[in-house]
Amino acid sequence: MQFLIDIALATLYFCVFLLVCAWSWRFWMMYINQKYLASLDWIMLEIKLPREITKSPLATEVAITGFLQSAGASTKYARYFEGKLPHYGSLEIASIEGTIHFYIRVQRRFRTLMETNFYAQYPEIEIVEAEDYTKLIHFHHLSTDVKLWGLTYRTAEMWTPWDPKTGKPYKTKDGDLKMPADFLPIKTYVDYGLDKDPKEEFKTDPITQILEVMGSLGKGEHMWYQILIQDESVYNDKKMPKFYVNKETHQHLNLKDIVDQKKMQVRNAGHIRRGDVVYDSEGNKKTKKIQTDEVDGKPIMTEVDVTYGFRDYEGDIRAVTKDEIKLSQEDKDTLEIINKKLSKPLAMAAIRLIYVAKKENWNGGHIATTMSFTKLFAGWNKFGAKVSDPYDFPWEKPGERRVYWRSEEFFEAYVEREAFFPHIPERKSLDEQEDRFFWSTSMKNRKLFRMVFEAIFHPFEHPSAEDIVSTLNLEEIATLWHLPGAVAATPTLPRIDSTKGIAPVNLPL
Repeated sequence: MQFLIDIALATLYFCVFLLVCAWSWRFWMMYINQKYLASLDWIMLEIKLPREITKSPLATEVAITGFLQSAGASTKYARYFEGKLPHYGSLEIASIEGTIHFYIRVQRRFRTLMETNFYAQYPEIEIVEAEDYTKLIHFHHLSTDVKLWGLTYRTAEMWTPWDPKTGKPYKTKDGDLKMPADFLPIKTYVDYGLDKDPKEEFKTDPITQILEVMGSLGKGEHMWYQILIQDESVYNDKKMPKFYVNKETHQHLNLKDIVDQKKMQVRNAGHIRRGDVVYDSEGNKKTKKIQTDEVDGKPIMTEVDVTYGFRDYEGDIRAVTKDEIKLSQEDKDTLEIINKKLSKPLAMAAIRLIYVAKKENWNGGHIATTMSFTKLFAGWNKFGAKVSDPYDFPWEKPGERRVYWRSEEFFEAYVEREAFFPHIPERKSLDEQEDRFFWSTSMKNRKLFRMVFEAIFHPFEHPSAEDIVSTLNLEEIATLWHLPGAVAATPTLPRIDSTKGIAPVNLPL
């Protein structure tokens, strides 16, 4: 008996030891990550537009390659002992009481890189250092004089992955497994013909719609637009875990892995696999009789469906891949559009749009505009919106308190430019209790509580990109944010007459 007690105590002590190690490691990673993020020196660069911009958004596409910095967490030591995380930055547009500003937010050490990239493509612009415009507004869930509406946009198309051994979809309790189809592109400036550099009067630029709305704002109103960008190549299971997760196999995937699976799925669709029922030329099932039992020495025969069955050289059950010539036109179009998207550099992107105003200046009509903005980019893929007020029924938000909390969380995420490394994942089961308990206190205290809670009860989870993040290529990002030409005739979009520059170096003394 004593032996069994000793074994149980030893097992308990070992489990407690492992748990203490997990807690220690989680708190350590939390500490060094926060210390690293707090040490970053950010700079806000404002781009002042000239009277005329004749170049297409391709110029912006080339300029923003400076955001694709694959360094940061370059080694395991840098990641686990210095707390370093991959670099990211943002492209932003802010309407401050109707006056529109274009911004780039990067670390100060990348200032020269971004300035040279943009000046190389747009020599007429002027880039100056500016204050962070988000400091103009202070939003708190106890605020009585400010209202907010915000959205995060994420690609909405989904696809159903197949198990390569069975050729059938993965099953979940809710049906077939669904994963984001980020390999499908949105409608880009190329589809709008802007790559051909048409004259300004013939241009149809989708970004002008949001600029017109921003320019129509009045006193006490603000509308902010933000695209956070990070190099997709860092999600390679070496620097950071691959972003996409198959919840049935728990396999981590990047977009290239998903594309390989999708291409194989397209080429295998419609082929015979083991277990498929055999039909005759008239469409009737073929059956056969097999012995299933024996009584008094006599076999009992049962009629069953005839099915196909074959194995490949690896021993796995697979379908024969279609030749390209046998693909349908729809299949060929799908493969072509996927290859087109992956032919350009990829980035992880998080997109937010926020409308905030003094209560007396609030215009609810702008909500419809923010909801319809991304419909202009609907093509093979489209955007879905996650709003700052996610509740459908009054009893879900008594006294509107929960809405105020969600609004402050949204505002905080925008100001902090959160998306890629959150220490506080969304847990709806805790929201209601926290909303009540922390109502009279600050967001800071609530975040500290949640960070400690996550470390203690979920010690094996670490910061990863949120589900609001999509994989876009630079052509798509340049469609969503670029420097517009004269086709954007909004009166409150300031433009300069000339640029500043230094004197030529070869002037005589």
